[in-house]
Amino acid sequence: MKPSRGRPPASSREVLADAACELFLEQGYEATSITEIARRAGVSRSSFFNYFPGKSEILWFVFDGRIGALLDALADPALPLADALATFAVGEAPGTLALAIVDARTMGVEQELATGRAARQLRIGTAIASRLERDGVESVRAAVIGAGYAAALVTAVWQWADRGAGRHPLDRALSEALTVAREVLRTPSH
Repeated sequence: MKPSRGRPPASSREVLADAACELFLEQGYEATSITEIARRAGVSRSSFFNYFPGKSEILWFVFDGRIGALLDALADPALPLADALATFAVGEAPGTLALAIVDARTMGVEQELATGRAARQLRIGTAIASRLERDGVESVRAAVIGAGYAAALVTAVWQWADRGAGRHPLDRALSEALTVAREVLRTPSH
C-alpha cells in the first residue's frame, strides 16, 4: 500500500480556516486574498479550491454540514419532525463561524454574515415547510412554521457564539430554541 501524501482533507480544511481567520482579524475580510490564505496555511492557491469554492465558505463549512444533515433527515418520511430537527444539534461545532460572529466588526464580515445567515435560514425554512406539506400541512401554515423553526435554529447558533462558544454546549442552545419555537408555533412534535 502506497503511503498518502499531504495533509488529510479535514486537517487541511481546518488549517485553511484557521489561517483565514487569522488574516481576517489582522487585515479584514475584504483585504484578504485567497492567495494569502493559502500561503499562510502552507498550501498552493489551487489546493485551496480543493477544500472551498470561495472565501466566504470558510466561515460556513461546518454550519453547512449541519444543514446538509438536517435536509437529509427532513427527507426521511419515517423520521418524526422533532427527531429530524434534532439532527441539527449533532456534529462538529461551527467554531469558525462562532469566531466570525463574535469578531464580525474586527474581521469586517458583518455583511457576509448577514447575507449568509439570511440565505441559510431561508434554505432551512423552505426544507422544513416542504416536509410539513408532504406530511399534509397546508402550505401557508407550513411556510410559517418552517420559517419559525429555521429562525430558532439559526438564532440559537448566534446566541451560542455570543455567550462564549467554548463555554456553553451548542446542543443545549439548540434544544432551548426548538422548545421555544414549538411553544410559539404550537406544533406537534410528530
